Formats: sequence, structure tokens, C-alpha cells
Amino acid sequence: MSVTLFLLFGFLFAILAAVGYFFAISGYIIVALAVALVFFQWLIGPKVIWVTTNMRLLNRDELPWLRRHVEDLCKRHKVPVPRLALARTGAPNAFVFGRTPSGATLAVTQGLLDSLTQEEVKGVVAHEVGHIKHKDMVVMTIVSAIPIITYFVARFMLFAPREGEQRQAGAAIAIGAVAFVIYFITNLLVLYLSRLREYYSDRFSGSVTKPNNLASALAKITYGLSLAPKQEKSGAAKYFYIADPIEATGEIARFSSHYSDMHISKEEVKEAIEWEKRNPLMKFMEIFRTHPLTYKRIAKLQELERETSKSRIEAT
Repeated sequence: MSVTLFLLFGFLFAILAAVGYFFAISGYIIVALAVALVFFQWLIGPKVIWVTTNMRLLNRDELPWLRRHVEDLCKRHKVPVPRLALARTGAPNAFVFGRTPSGATLAVTQGLLDSLTQEEVKGVVAHEVGHIKHKDMVVMTIVSAIPIITYFVARFMLFAPREGEQRQAGAAIAIGAVAFVIYFITNLLVLYLSRLREYYSDRFSGSVTKPNNLASALAKITYGLSLAPKQEKSGAAKYFYIADPIEATGEIARFSSHYSDMHISKEEVKEAIEWEKRNPLMKFMEIFRTHPLTYKRIAKLQELERETSKSRIEAT
């Protein structure tokens, strides 16, 4: 994660430095501009999510078992207790966001509560608490602004040549191409960072609850189906969901038949996992996803389950 962050900010300040040199602008001004833009993204990010997501805060007497679970986890692991919110959508998902860990909001969707068992929901919620512990929502809010900043600055070079110089069409095209490549690469790095943080939070959840609880929840959400209706887009929250809010198409859509109750059999899960494993398109498309392929996450959780079981046996 540290290497990815280093590369992201390296791309940002490299392009800003190039602009500063091209226009003879003070490096201090360039750095100040970058910091100001990132700060603005961090400042308004949570508000944007509230506006674009149909949710409300839970009252103290609502879902007491969920509140007790969150408060207990936070107390045991020295994590600030987040506000709890309910997103009024049928798509099974959960996410956490905020400017700082102490001001975080943890949201679960109505679809998640309706579709999973309490133990599975607890595994999902522990995953979200892991994000707060790792300060992921702050990191992702900031780094998600970098591709836009780099693209904006690179494109700006097209419209303001140095005094006394005439714009050359070839140079303009070249700069535009470079701007696009920079935007593309920084986006891939942001997505890679997003996938890394999911593995860390999965492990946290598996360590504080039971790995199989989260594995079962992920199987239901993804294969039993991570299918939001077309009008339920992820919007600004896409980097924060526990699973990519995708629409299933083609063969994978066969696993959506039990969406209402999420009663998905082990055979269906196994078949879906094998489909993901052998599908080269899915592996390629993973680089454009905010989350790792589900079968990889389940495999990691199963590995953690074996480690945990071995430790218990050795302890006895």
C-alpha cells in the first residue's frame, strides 16, 4: 500500500513539476495548488456520498444487536465508534466513509439486512470496522482525487503555451495523449490500492469474528448476487462498498435466481468460483475493479480459517 501511494503521489507531483517548469511557475505555488485540490476533495467527499446515497442515520433503539456488535468491536480494538446509517436500497452491500476515523459513518443497506444471517452481517460489519482502523476511507477519499488533478493539470498545458511560442498541433496532440496516459495509469493505481485495502480488512474481519462468516456473506453478495437494479448506481461511494456493485451479465447471471432470500447452495458457489477462475476476461477486468475477484477473497479467508483452526489445536 505504501508503494502504491508513493507512486500515486509521485505521478501527481511529477506532472505538477513539469507544468511549473513549462510556465516558469514557482514550485511552491504548484505544491500549494495540489494540496488545496486534495484538501477540497477530502472536505466535500462525505457530503457528496450523503447526497448521492439514499440513507439515514439509525436511531439508538434500531437494530440493537448491530449497534452492540459495532461498539464491542471498536472498544476491543481501540477504534472510534462510527455513526450507523441505513441505506434504503435492496442491493446487499455495506460501506464506511468520513473525513477522519473519529467522524466515520458505517452504512448497511436494507438489502444486506434482509438477505444475510446476523452472523454474516457481523462479518461484513467487522470488515467495515477494519477500514476505519486502517483509515482507508480517508486514504481513498484523497487518492481518488489524484487522477482528476493530474488530468486537469496536463490538459491545462495545452491551452497556455509560454509567451512568444506558437502552439504546434503535433505537440498539442502529444500532450493530450500524455495527459490521458497519466490519467489512465493513476486510475489503475487507485483501483489497485482499493483492492489491497479489501484484503487487509477481510483479514481483520476474519480475525475478530469467524472467517467463514465473511466468506459466506461474500459468496451470497457476489454469486447469490451482487446485482443492484439498473437505477441503483454506486455513484460516489464505489470505492467504499464491501463488494463491487456490478450488474451481472451472461453466464454469471445464472447465479442470481435466489436474490430475494439469498439461499445459494454450496454447489452453486463452487460452480461460480470455478467460472471466475477459468474466465480470462474476469481476470483481465479485475484491474479495472475496486475490489478483488470474490474467489480470491474467499480463498484468503479459507486460508485464515485453517490458520486459526491450527492455532486452536496447538493451543490445546
